[in-house]
Amino acid sequence: MKKVLFITLSLFMLSCSQQQFKSEREKSIDNTKEIVLKFYKAQIGGDIETMKSMVSEDFEYTLNGQLDISNTYYGWDEFIGFMGEFSSLLKGEIGAEFLEIIPAENSAIVFAEGRMEGVAGKYENEYALKYVLNKNGKVTVLKEYLSDLLLAQKLYGQDLCEEKMTK
Repeated sequence: MKKVLFITLSLFMLSCSQQQFKSEREKSIDNTKEIVLKFYKAQIGGDIETMKSMVSEDFEYTLNGQLDISNTYYGWDEFIGFMGEFSSLLKGEIGAEFLEIIPAENSAIVFAEGRMEGVAGKYENEYALKYVLNKNGKVTVLKEYLSDLLLAQKLYGQDLCEEKMTK
């Protein structure tokens, strides 16, 4: 019994001591992960005030793809303008399921699945969101990767596949 207690206590002390000896890089990665997840949760939850408090003055948002809205938006006001336009194409609320985060020292990629209703039907898309932090821990870059074909079909009501087949 004493042997089991000793082993358990030793393992506990070892795990505690490992937490105390995290490298600066590991601490930086943990900090980045915490900041990005807080921003992501505010973004999905529509907490505009929290998001605004977490972005840098030189913040830029890029929606990758080939659509007319696929662009880089500079500053908070342009980003909010874009988000308003995007929201107008939805029926109901924005819904997304967090899948995974891959953090680094000053950036992280979040993978998520969106589940929403667009003006042309059910809109379920996969997202990769890359967040870059500045030295002050503020989000300075947000790049969004998704299927813009699906976005055009479900949010704009464009049947792009049918158009290509008839040409």
